[in-house]
Amino acid sequence: MTESRLEYLFKGYLHNTCTEQEEEELMVFLAQTGNEETVKKWINDVIQSTGSEMQMPQSVAASILQNIFKKNKRDEVSLRRRKPVFKLWLRVAAASILFLAGASVYWMLFKKSDYPAKTAALNEVNQPIVPGGSRAVLTRSDGSTILLDSIANGTIIQKGSTKISQQGGLLIYNVSASPNPDTAVVYNILSTPRGGQYQVVLPDGSKVWLNAASSLHFPSAFPGNRRAVELTGEAYFEVTKNKEKPFVVNVGEMKVKVLGTHFNVNAYADESSIKTSLLEGSVNITRGSETGMLKPGEQAILNNKENKFKITNVNMEEVTAWRNGVFEFDGADITAIMREIGRWYNVEIVYDGKIPTRQFQGKISRKARLSDVLQILELSNVKCTVIGNKIIVQ
Repeated sequence: MTESRLEYLFKGYLHNTCTEQEEEELMVFLAQTGNEETVKKWINDVIQSTGSEMQMPQSVAASILQNIFKKNKRDEVSLRRRKPVFKLWLRVAAASILFLAGASVYWMLFKKSDYPAKTAALNEVNQPIVPGGSRAVLTRSDGSTILLDSIANGTIIQKGSTKISQQGGLLIYNVSASPNPDTAVVYNILSTPRGGQYQVVLPDGSKVWLNAASSLHFPSAFPGNRRAVELTGEAYFEVTKNKEKPFVVNVGEMKVKVLGTHFNVNAYADESSIKTSLLEGSVNITRGSETGMLKPGEQAILNNKENKFKITNVNMEEVTAWRNGVFEFDGADITAIMREIGRWYNVEIVYDGKIPTRQFQGKISRKARLSDVLQILELSNVKCTVIGNKIIVQ
C-alpha cells in the first residue's frame, strides 16, 4: 500500500467520507507496528495548516479505538496531552482529548460544541456538577472554625508573635520570634471537604498542599527540637531544611521522618494502602518494627492490613498530578479512577452489576466538567449515569 493511498484513507476518515471497505483498509494499517511516525506527521501537518487542534467526530474516534482494541485484544484508553510538537490544551469548554491505543497512534476529539452528549447515559439532573476548588476550614485550638473560602484575603489572626493570613487559596503562618518552650503548644487543623483543596505555609516555612477530603493537624509554632504534624487524606510536602529539627508526618501509626525534602503521602481511609512517594531528598518511614528508607523516584506502599513496606519505582508525574490540576492515570482501573472523581466532584459512586476491568492511561484536566470526564470514559464502554449527586457505573 503506497503512502499516498494511506494518506487518502486518513483524510477520508477525518472528513467521515470513507466507505466501509476503506475504513477496514485503514484499520489494518493502524494495527500494524512501525507506522506511528507517519501518522503523527499527518496529524502535525493538519495542526500546522489549521492552527488549532485537529477535528474528528466522536463516531470516528470511537470506531478507531474499537478496531485497535480488537486487533490488540486490550481495553486501554489514553487521554494524554500531546508531546511538545502537538500542544494539546485540555480546556473545559473544548474538552479536547488525545487518545493513545494499540499501535501508539494519536487521535484528537474535536470541540465540545460539536461533541454530542449521550443524554441516556449522562443524565445530569438539575444543575451540572462542577469540579472542586479552593475550599477549606481552619479549626482553632478553642474549637472555633473559620470557613476560609468565605472570607477576604489578608490577616485573619494576629496573636503575639504569630500572624495568620490567607491569599487566594493559600494559608500562611508567620512567626516573628522563637516560641517559649514553657508556653503551651497551640494546635490548628486545616481540613478540606470533598471537592476542595488548599495550601498552607507552616510556621517553619514548609509548604503543604492538601488534596480533597484531607486534613492537617499542626502547631501554630514548632517548639523544641522537632517539627511534627498529623495527616489524613493526601498531601504534598515541601519541607524547609533544618538539620537540628527533623520534620515528622504522623499518618495513623506510621511516621514519615525527614530533614528537608519534597514528598507526597496518600493515606485515604478508602484506599487499600498508604503510599509515600519521594521526589527530592530522603525520607525514613516506620510503622511498628518495620522501617524503610526512600530514594528519589521511589514509593513505599504499606498495605493497611500488614506491617510490611513494599518499595518500588513510580511515575512521579502521576503521583503529583493532582497538585498541578490534572488527573493522571498510568494503568489505573475504573475503581481507582472513580474514587478520585468522587472526591474531587463530591459525588457518590455506585456500581451496578459487574465492575468493568479495563485499565486506563492518560491525563484529564481537573477543571473539566464532570459530564466531559464521563463522556471520555464512555468511549471505552464504561457507562455512567448521573442522578442527582450520584454516579451509577455499569
